[in-house]
Amino acid sequence: MIEGHFVPVAIANNKRGDDAKILKEFREPAWNYQVIRFINAQKKDLIPRRDQINSIPAVATRMIAALKAAKRPVPPELTKLAG
Repeated sequence: MIEGHFVPVAIANNKRGDDAKILKEFREPAWNYQVIRFINAQKKDLIPRRDQINSIPAVATRMIAALKAAKRPVPPELTKLAG
């Protein structure tokens, strides 16, 4: 299952506290469009950040690119979602 390959984290881009600290750390603007980033354990981007990824096939395509960048196998069900 795909859940075993990624750890989803949601960061609010319009709140103070820990969320604001993470925005600053990753140099993300507040009140921005949603951004999907794929990072490694060292908090480095596996693939370039993108915003406005709004469809299941688009997210799946980015997930595949991140897995390939990490030299990890791509599950067949993810390939199907990418279309």
